[in-house]
Amino acid sequence: QPPLLSAMVEAIYLKTGDVLLLKKALPALLQEYKFWNSGFHKVIIKDEHGSEHSLSRYHANWNAPRPECSTIDKETAKDLAENQKMPLYHEIATAAESGWDFSSRWMSDQKDLTTLCATCIIPVDLNAFLVQMELNISIFANAVDEISIARDFIKAADARVAAINAIMWNDDLGQWLDYWIASHASLFNQDDDKHREEIHIFNANNQNKNIFASNFAPLWIEPFRSDAIVEKVINTFQRSGLLQPAGISTSLLNTGQQWDYPNGWAPLQHMIIEGIAKSTFREGMLLAEDIARRWLMTNFVTFKQTGAMHEKYDVEACGKIGGGGEYATQ
Repeated sequence: QPPLLSAMVEAIYLKTGDVLLLKKALPALLQEYKFWNSGFHKVIIKDEHGSEHSLSRYHANWNAPRPECSTIDKETAKDLAENQKMPLYHEIATAAESGWDFSSRWMSDQKDLTTLCATCIIPVDLNAFLVQMELNISIFANAVDEISIARDFIKAADARVAAINAIMWNDDLGQWLDYWIASHASLFNQDDDKHREEIHIFNANNQNKNIFASNFAPLWIEPFRSDAIVEKVINTFQRSGLLQPAGISTSLLNTGQQWDYPNGWAPLQHMIIEGIAKSTFREGMLLAEDIARRWLMTNFVTFKQTGAMHEKYDVEACGKIGGGGEYATQ
């Protein structure tokens, strides 16, 4: 799952001021941070000016059917050649690691789940979360007098912000975009060790131009809310087609996967609403309030209809439960 533990620690610390919690949490956060910034998770990309940037991706340590979905995964892979099944199982597990299981975001063919290639993609939201983690670790370390760690993580956050803006920002589209480092075909012939150590050369054509709610996730993180770009991003969001009568759709593509149109999920609503609301752009505050009303209303109406809260909602209309995916809606 995405690295949001530091945000949870921050929320508790801001309410309680508990420095002992920070002392207890810091070693675990440093260990988690190392996980996301070493081995297969770490990717180096050289930009058009020759500067090298370190970013992170999802890359599950698993290449068999998921134990919790073994029958489903075997059914998905049944028509593939034997040498293609293990790479598919790896991609399925990696997409599940992202929390977005499943979405056209991770597929080279948006209608074919067997073309999952999540390990080929540098995700916008994952790296935005890691900026947040770097900033939080710096704050926590400073609070417990680990000054050297605090300084190192401020530098790391600055470097990742620069990397995200260099590799993922698209000025013409006014949003951040996932970046593809490889094609689906490469999954069946790549040398993993070489793939891990390779320095990738930036190519603007490798940005995924499709619109996903995750493209706007950086707004949730303070360094990406500068006056220089936030108004442009908010205007882009308003024109994107993501905002529907009952909230924000996960994507614009109706694939039958649960992390695609017309489903809306609470974490995405929260991040975008809060990010827009914290901008100094007045129209942004009004937009954030509008989205929040739409989302809360569909939750309320559906609760009155069913007596339950649901994990996802169909945002095409108020009071509709979401669907799709590989299990019954919860």
